[in-house]
Amino acid sequence: MKRGLIASGVVTLLAGLGLGLGLGLTASAGASADGTAAAASPPYVVFNCEMKAQMRPGSYVLACADNGAGLQGLHWTSWTPRLASGYGTEYENDCKPDCAEGHIHYYPALVVLWDSGSVSGHPAERRYTEVTLIYPGARPPVYKLVNGKLVATYPVTQTFPAL
Repeated sequence: MKRGLIASGVVTLLAGLGLGLGLGLTASAGASADGTAAAASPPYVVFNCEMKAQMRPGSYVLACADNGAGLQGLHWTSWTPRLASGYGTEYENDCKPDCAEGHIHYYPALVVLWDSGSVSGHPAERRYTEVTLIYPGARPPVYKLVNGKLVATYPVTQTFPAL
């Protein structure tokens, strides 16, 4: 039953994203109701570890310090002022017995970039500030301290700050 509720929640979330993406949220220049030209929305970007702006990157590092976690094989289905959505594969080093000798694990993921902030020194650009990963299959463990014990949980979604 728990698995059914989780699956139902993911389906509801994806349906909501699909509705949002299908309601004309894309920005385009064109004529307004009074016939004047409408201004185009600023480009939306996400920063990589070198703090360089990227649009629709094919890969994205989540752990800049050691490249121990990230996204690869990204395919973007939407890139709008409200959110960008796509899919790919998350990779994550399990750091067992340590990070240098750890093993890389792969998890299919739906990727949503959202929320926005201005880009310092580039007023014509906006950047996404949050990354949410939704796992339709296998999920990476997230460790939490519960009553003094380290417990692995396997959440359906994870949200991180974007660079």
